Amino acid sequence: MKVTTTGLASNAARRAIAVAIVLGLGGIPGCGGSYESAWDEPTGTDRPQSAEAVSQREQLIAQGDEAWQGRDDPDRIRAAIAAWEQATELDGNDHQTWVKIARAYYFLSDGHLRFSDESQMMETYQRGIRAAERALRALSPEFAQAMAAGQPAEGAVANLQANAVPALYWRATNLGKWARLDSFATVLSFKDEIRAMMTRCMELDRGFFFAGPDRYFGAFFAIAPTYAGGDLALSRQHFDESLRQFPNYFGTHVLYAEELAVKLQDRAMYIEHLNLVINGDPESLPEAAPENRVEQRKARAALERVDELFE
Repeated sequence: MKVTTTGLASNAARRAIAVAIVLGLGGIPGCGGSYESAWDEPTGTDRPQSAEAVSQREQLIAQGDEAWQGRDDPDRIRAAIAAWEQATELDGNDHQTWVKIARAYYFLSDGHLRFSDESQMMETYQRGIRAAERALRALSPEFAQAMAAGQPAEGAVANLQANAVPALYWRATNLGKWARLDSFATVLSFKDEIRAMMTRCMELDRGFFFAGPDRYFGAFFAIAPTYAGGDLALSRQHFDESLRQFPNYFGTHVLYAEELAVKLQDRAMYIEHLNLVINGDPESLPEAAPENRVEQRKARAALERVDELFE
């Protein structure tokens, strides 16, 4: 199934769409990007596997897990993905491994390609989207059918339970990053889906991925203008809640600086959060140490732009 979006041709159109994105308006002319969704792909079979196949799949998953531990190196991420994808060829209904793949593609793009090969970022996010969709399809064929039929995500996600949170989260994050790279029109096309999925994540597991849903809404309410739903007080509340739960996850501090501090034009807040990351110990949250090291790179780059962003 090809998912298509519309494109833009002028600065005036881009400004109009930027407003429409927040207001929830439609009607954008033109043509633009697409990705091949996995919603209506055939599902895996439920027939019993041989002991040999089960053992091979377990070995491949273990190989991927081991490679993932070295994810500071993008080649190790690629090795993990390769092993996990081979495992899913043996069992396409293994939603947990599809989630690992979706997260790995996200980190490969956001954590490595952004610094080395931006031309590959969009395709990498697309691969992450499709992996998460395969996880959701395995968990709930009914949900996948509803999405393939174009039903509103707000209704479709209501029947998903807590075991779907990882797949929902990584689909939303990959989709959001891909959409922003593609065009304003693409963001408009998927904004309601992304918000519905993150809202469901918050309802079911607010602390998932170091309080990721609160981190998302902290950014959302900072980015939106006040006349179109933006609320800097709500933004601060969500960011503060994310940091209350996981103060040593550096990504929240970077977003706090880049989105809320810039919107408030609070230079001191911006510098404070970025310096906290730059001078912090990535190992203070051992399970996210590689992610924290990436956020330190982002923070150093952001600090170099301080004079551009504040009067």
